[in-house]
Amino acid sequence: MTGIALPLSEVPLDLLDAVPGRVYDRSGQREVQFHWWHTPAVLPVQWCGRLRLFRWGSKHRRGRLPYGGWVTEDQVRQLAGGRPEPVMIPANLGHCRGTWFVISAGVRGVVLPDVPGGPVVYVLVRPSTNYYRNMTEQEPLMPVLVDQVI
Repeated sequence: MTGIALPLSEVPLDLLDAVPGRVYDRSGQREVQFHWWHTPAVLPVQWCGRLRLFRWGSKHRRGRLPYGGWVTEDQVRQLAGGRPEPVMIPANLGHCRGTWFVISAGVRGVVLPDVPGGPVVYVLVRPSTNYYRNMTEQEPLMPVLVDQVI
């Protein structure tokens, strides 16, 4: 998954100011999109009772954080020194390889709260189902969705 979308009405205005140019119209409905390729790459996260934007993973191959925006459960265990905390990333649509798909409740993720530059969020992934692989042209990993499997 390389992007998510939320209805504009679900994103507080102060968060929109931090990420200009991400409001899109989908068949008359306005939404806010968050993509891995955006600069800065951020994701909305339910954190301490409110919606916040956190950096999405790391685009630096030689940093102390895992490269990319996704981690498996095994990688989360390796991040234990970084004290990863489970979070929910709200989304009603996900994006992977040109395909948008419906998300009913959100995406599971982990936040590393104590890193230089502020908290970082990673999307939790697992091996893809056959349906997800076919839908995304053989993507080997899929996001862990809240109470949903594609």
